[in-house]
Amino acid sequence: MPAADGQLRTLIVDDEEALAKVMQRTLRSRGFESDIALSGAAARQLIDTNEYGLALLDVRLPDESGYGLLGELKAKHPDTAVVMISGVDDPELGKAAVEHGAYAYFVKPVGATELYLAVVNAFRRRSMELDYRSNLHRLEALVAERTGQMAKAATVQAGLLPASPLNGAGFEVAAHFAPAREISGDFYDWYLPDPGRLAVTLGDVMGKGLPAAILMATVRASLRAAAQVGTVGQGVTMAAGVMAAALEVNQAYVTLFHCLLDVATGELDYVDAGHGHARLVRAGGGQELLSERGAPIGLLADTSFTPGKVALNPGDTLVVFSDGLLDLRPDLATKEVPLPLAARRAAHVQEMVDILAAGSRDKELSDDVTVLALRRL
Repeated sequence: MPAADGQLRTLIVDDEEALAKVMQRTLRSRGFESDIALSGAAARQLIDTNEYGLALLDVRLPDESGYGLLGELKAKHPDTAVVMISGVDDPELGKAAVEHGAYAYFVKPVGATELYLAVVNAFRRRSMELDYRSNLHRLEALVAERTGQMAKAATVQAGLLPASPLNGAGFEVAAHFAPAREISGDFYDWYLPDPGRLAVTLGDVMGKGLPAAILMATVRASLRAAAQVGTVGQGVTMAAGVMAAALEVNQAYVTLFHCLLDVATGELDYVDAGHGHARLVRAGGGQELLSERGAPIGLLADTSFTPGKVALNPGDTLVVFSDGLLDLRPDLATKEVPLPLAARRAAHVQEMVDILAAGSRDKELSDDVTVLALRRL
């Protein structure tokens, strides 16, 4: 490790001037330049005015203990490597030196080869530690940057979701949304394509994190763009065509429940594309399952989406949820099991979805949890 590599100087702190000069000559003959301090006070003056890569520090100095200087040096100049040298062969002193930050502990007299190897190894270890710290700081900065970006993405995603609940003329709709990570592959949506119809959607993109969230935004935009096109089935088919390329590239698929409610008549047209978690709670408390169901979007080529139809009478409620809810309520995995009585008796749909998803915001989730309810008034 020659000085031509731009190596920093070495500071030799030893009250035996003759020995210090021998070490200085030995190091110079091998390409290492060094300065000498014969006391702790002299060492401080040199440290304050020069930058040293390594300090060879005697344990016993005329004006103080070398251990005190070691602690001060590591606190003020953490990038300076320190090797302790002592005339006392005591394992406890060596242990104390290492515990206080020294790289090594050598007993005098230190031979030329031993001294050279000690300096080479100390500089090499210092270089590795500096590289490690640099890489660590770089990774921490990248993590901080990514965390900031994810927080912004989560804010943008939250802004895409409609405010809950929505109370309209003849209906009310609400959702409970709890992402497993900062951003989610689940989404819900509702809007009025025209004054007499309400469109409601709950979707779940396979996967989590940023890729799923980007696909989610694509699904939402495609469905909104297709809202005015023919029937519900035709609209989902058109949206699936728009999404096909993005889903294929990401090797992903989407389960989706999408429906249109005729607010005046209560007629509900829907497409269940591989979702399956939809229940119809009648005003009297009974529960029905929806019969029509197809394949997820993007799973099979040329999938056709067969629409279903059901009538919502006043007081009836459509409940749809993502499969993340089953982690909280495994009883709902059996479709014939009724929803909890407290949820079915809820006065408003916001209360209903909050009951169903209770606890989702208080624990670490393995999957996103989304619950949506639509009630005809």
